[in-house]
Amino acid sequence: MTIVTKHELKTYMDISLTARQEDAADLILNGLQGELEAFLRRPIEVGSFVEEHRLDSMHTGVPYGTFLTTEDNTYNSSFEQSNTNDLTNWSAPPPAIYLKNTPIVSITEVKVKPLLSTERVLLNERDYIKRPYGIDFYYGYPNDLVTITYTAGFAGANIAVFKLMILRAATREMQNMHDDVVGVKDLNPRGVGPVETGFLDSELASLRKYKRNRI
Repeated sequence: MTIVTKHELKTYMDISLTARQEDAADLILNGLQGELEAFLRRPIEVGSFVEEHRLDSMHTGVPYGTFLTTEDNTYNSSFEQSNTNDLTNWSAPPPAIYLKNTPIVSITEVKVKPLLSTERVLLNERDYIKRPYGIDFYYGYPNDLVTITYTAGFAGANIAVFKLMILRAATREMQNMHDDVVGVKDLNPRGVGPVETGFLDSELASLRKYKRNRI
Protein backbone atom coordinates (compact mmCIF):
# COMPACT_ATOMS: atom_id res chain seq x y z
CA MET A 1 0.00 0.00 0.00
CA THR A 2 1.36 3.41 -0.98
CA ILE A 3 0.14 6.89 -0.08
CA VAL A 4 -0.31 7.71 -3.79
CA THR A 5 -2.71 5.48 -5.70
CA LYS A 6 -2.71 4.68 -9.41
CA HIS A 7 -6.01 6.52 -9.71
CA GLU A 8 -4.42 9.67 -8.26
CA LEU A 9 -1.47 9.32 -10.64
CA LYS A 10 -3.79 9.00 -13.64
CA THR A 11 -5.79 12.00 -12.47
CA TYR A 12 -2.61 14.06 -11.95
CA MET A 13 -1.28 13.18 -15.42
CA ASP A 14 -4.74 13.20 -17.07
CA ILE A 15 -4.08 9.90 -18.81
CA SER A 16 -5.40 6.36 -18.99
CA LEU A 17 -3.16 3.31 -18.59
CA THR A 18 -3.17 -0.18 -19.99
CA ALA A 19 -3.09 -3.14 -17.60
CA ARG A 20 0.65 -3.54 -18.18
CA GLN A 21 1.26 0.16 -17.62
CA GLU A 22 -0.68 -0.02 -14.35
CA ASP A 23 1.64 -2.82 -13.21
CA ALA A 24 4.58 -0.58 -14.05
CA ALA A 25 2.95 2.29 -12.15
CA ASP A 26 2.73 0.06 -9.06
CA LEU A 27 6.47 -0.59 -9.27
CA ILE A 28 7.22 3.10 -9.69
CA LEU A 29 5.01 4.27 -6.80
CA ASN A 30 6.36 1.63 -4.42
CA GLY A 31 9.93 2.40 -5.39
CA LEU A 32 9.53 6.16 -5.00
CA GLN A 33 7.92 5.82 -1.57
CA GLY A 34 10.78 3.57 -0.48
CA GLU A 35 13.32 6.05 -1.83
CA LEU A 36 11.65 8.90 0.03
CA GLU A 37 11.57 6.90 3.28
CA ALA A 38 15.28 6.15 2.88
CA PHE A 39 15.97 9.89 2.55
CA LEU A 40 13.79 10.83 5.54
CA ARG A 41 15.01 7.84 7.62
CA ARG A 42 11.40 7.45 8.80
CA PRO A 43 8.37 5.47 7.63
CA ILE A 44 5.88 7.58 5.71
CA GLU A 45 2.95 5.41 6.76
CA VAL A 46 2.23 4.15 10.27
CA GLY A 47 3.34 0.54 10.64
CA SER A 48 4.09 -2.01 13.34
CA PHE A 49 7.67 -2.82 14.35
CA VAL A 50 9.51 -5.03 16.83
CA GLU A 51 12.95 -4.18 18.21
CA GLU A 52 15.29 -5.77 20.72
CA HIS A 53 17.66 -3.70 22.86
CA ARG A 54 20.28 -4.97 25.25
CA LEU A 55 20.55 -2.76 28.32
CA ASP A 56 23.94 -1.34 29.16
CA SER A 57 26.18 -3.30 31.52
CA MET A 58 26.03 -0.31 33.89
CA HIS A 59 22.26 0.14 33.61
CA THR A 60 20.41 1.06 36.79
CA GLY A 61 16.62 1.00 36.90
CA VAL A 62 14.94 4.09 38.26
CA PRO A 63 11.60 3.73 40.10
CA TYR A 64 8.88 5.75 38.41
CA GLY A 65 7.73 7.19 41.72
CA THR A 66 11.02 8.91 42.50
CA PHE A 67 10.29 11.52 39.88
CA LEU A 68 6.60 11.68 39.12
CA THR A 69 3.39 11.64 41.05
CA THR A 70 -0.06 10.56 40.04
CA GLU A 71 -2.94 12.98 39.69
CA ASP A 72 -3.89 12.54 43.32
CA ASN A 73 -0.29 13.41 44.29
CA THR A 74 0.58 9.95 45.59
CA TYR A 75 3.67 8.06 44.58
CA ASN A 76 3.70 4.74 42.80
CA SER A 77 6.58 2.42 42.05
CA SER A 78 6.22 -0.58 39.79
CA PHE A 79 9.93 -1.35 39.65
CA GLU A 80 10.38 -4.05 42.28
CA GLN A 81 8.42 -1.98 44.84
CA SER A 82 11.52 0.16 45.46
CA ASN A 83 11.48 2.79 48.17
CA THR A 84 10.11 5.79 46.30
CA ASN A 85 11.45 8.27 48.83
CA ASP A 86 15.02 6.98 48.84
CA LEU A 87 16.38 9.75 46.64
CA THR A 88 19.95 9.04 47.74
CA ASN A 89 19.88 5.80 45.73
CA TRP A 90 17.84 7.06 42.79
CA SER A 91 19.03 10.49 41.70
CA ALA A 92 19.71 10.12 37.95
CA PRO A 93 17.17 10.64 35.15
CA PRO A 94 15.73 7.45 33.66
CA PRO A 95 17.69 5.98 30.71
CA ALA A 96 16.12 6.36 27.27
CA ILE A 97 15.75 3.63 24.68
CA TYR A 98 15.83 5.16 21.22
CA LEU A 99 13.82 3.30 18.58
CA LYS A 100 14.73 3.14 14.91
CA ASN A 101 11.38 4.23 13.49
CA THR A 102 9.87 7.54 14.55
CA PRO A 103 7.67 9.37 15.34
CA ILE A 104 6.33 6.83 17.81
CA VAL A 105 2.56 6.50 17.67
CA SER A 106 1.95 3.84 20.31
CA ILE A 107 3.76 1.24 22.40
CA THR A 108 2.00 -2.10 22.03
CA GLU A 109 4.12 -4.25 24.32
CA VAL A 110 7.36 -4.15 26.30
CA LYS A 111 9.00 -7.35 27.55
CA VAL A 112 12.21 -7.90 29.51
CA LYS A 113 14.30 -11.05 29.43
CA PRO A 114 16.94 -11.22 32.19
CA LEU A 115 20.40 -12.21 30.98
CA LEU A 116 20.57 -15.48 32.94
CA SER A 117 16.94 -16.54 32.66
CA THR A 118 14.43 -17.61 30.01
CA GLU A 119 11.60 -15.89 31.85
CA ARG A 120 10.15 -12.79 30.22
CA VAL A 121 8.61 -10.04 32.30
CA LEU A 122 5.72 -8.17 30.67
CA LEU A 123 5.88 -4.53 31.71
CA ASN A 124 3.03 -2.13 32.31
CA GLU A 125 2.88 1.55 31.42
CA ARG A 126 4.20 2.60 34.82
CA ASP A 127 7.58 1.08 33.99
CA TYR A 128 8.17 3.32 30.97
CA ILE A 129 6.92 6.51 29.34
CA LYS A 130 6.34 6.82 25.58
CA ARG A 131 8.23 9.60 23.84
CA PRO A 132 8.27 10.64 20.16
CA TYR A 133 11.75 9.08 19.85
CA GLY A 134 11.31 5.95 22.00
CA ILE A 135 10.71 5.34 25.70
CA ASP A 136 12.06 6.56 29.02
CA PHE A 137 12.77 3.26 30.76
CA TYR A 138 12.36 2.94 34.53
CA TYR A 139 12.79 -0.81 34.78
CA GLY A 140 15.58 -3.32 34.28
CA TYR A 141 18.97 -4.60 35.37
CA PRO A 142 22.33 -4.68 33.55
CA ASN A 143 22.34 -6.64 30.27
CA ASP A 144 18.61 -7.35 30.29
CA LEU A 145 17.15 -7.88 26.81
CA VAL A 146 14.23 -5.54 26.15
CA THR A 147 11.77 -6.39 23.36
CA ILE A 148 9.53 -3.53 22.27
CA THR A 149 6.54 -3.84 19.94
CA TYR A 150 5.33 -0.47 18.70
CA THR A 151 3.74 1.51 15.88
CA ALA A 152 5.48 4.46 14.28
CA GLY A 153 5.45 6.64 11.20
CA PHE A 154 3.88 9.68 9.61
CA ALA A 155 0.26 9.92 8.57
CA GLY A 156 1.68 10.22 5.07
CA ALA A 157 -1.58 10.21 3.15
CA ASN A 158 -2.62 13.33 5.07
CA ILE A 159 0.64 15.22 4.43
CA ALA A 160 0.02 16.83 1.06
CA VAL A 161 3.65 17.62 0.28
CA PHE A 162 4.61 13.91 0.43
CA LYS A 163 1.96 13.02 -2.13
CA LEU A 164 2.89 15.94 -4.37
CA MET A 165 6.60 15.03 -4.42
CA ILE A 166 5.81 11.40 -5.28
CA LEU A 167 3.36 12.46 -8.00
CA ARG A 168 5.94 14.76 -9.59
CA ALA A 169 8.65 12.11 -9.58
CA ALA A 170 6.23 9.40 -10.79
CA THR A 171 5.17 11.60 -13.69
CA ARG A 172 8.77 11.87 -14.87
CA GLU A 173 9.23 8.11 -14.54
CA MET A 174 6.03 7.41 -16.48
CA GLN A 175 7.04 9.86 -19.22
CA ASN A 176 10.39 8.11 -19.63
CA MET A 177 8.67 4.74 -19.75
CA HIS A 178 6.29 5.99 -22.45
CA ASP A 179 9.08 7.49 -24.56
CA ASP A 180 11.17 4.30 -24.31
CA VAL A 181 8.28 2.05 -25.32
CA VAL A 182 7.23 4.21 -28.27
CA GLY A 183 10.84 4.57 -29.40
CA VAL A 184 11.37 0.80 -29.41
CA LYS A 185 8.15 0.17 -31.32
CA ASP A 186 9.06 2.82 -33.92
CA LEU A 187 12.71 1.67 -34.07
CA ASN A 188 13.46 5.33 -33.52
CA PRO A 189 14.72 7.11 -30.39
CA ARG A 190 12.44 10.02 -31.37
CA GLY A 191 15.16 12.52 -30.61
CA VAL A 192 13.77 13.00 -27.09
CA GLY A 193 16.20 13.36 -24.20
CA PRO A 194 15.31 11.33 -21.12
CA VAL A 195 13.63 13.22 -18.31
CA GLU A 196 15.58 13.20 -15.03
CA THR A 197 14.24 10.46 -12.79
CA GLY A 198 13.96 10.16 -9.03
CA PHE A 199 13.53 13.14 -6.72
CA LEU A 200 15.15 16.44 -7.61
CA ASP A 201 17.46 18.09 -5.10
CA SER A 202 15.04 21.03 -4.87
CA GLU A 203 12.20 18.63 -4.03
CA LEU A 204 14.17 16.87 -1.31
CA ALA A 205 15.24 20.22 0.13
CA SER A 206 11.58 21.08 0.71
CA LEU A 207 11.22 17.92 2.83
CA ARG A 208 14.28 18.34 5.07
CA LYS A 209 12.19 19.46 8.04
CA TYR A 210 10.68 15.95 8.12
CA LYS A 211 14.07 14.22 7.97
CA ARG A 212 15.41 12.32 10.96
CA ASN A 213 18.84 13.68 11.77
CA ARG A 214 21.50 11.49 13.32
CA ILE A 215 23.71 13.00 15.97
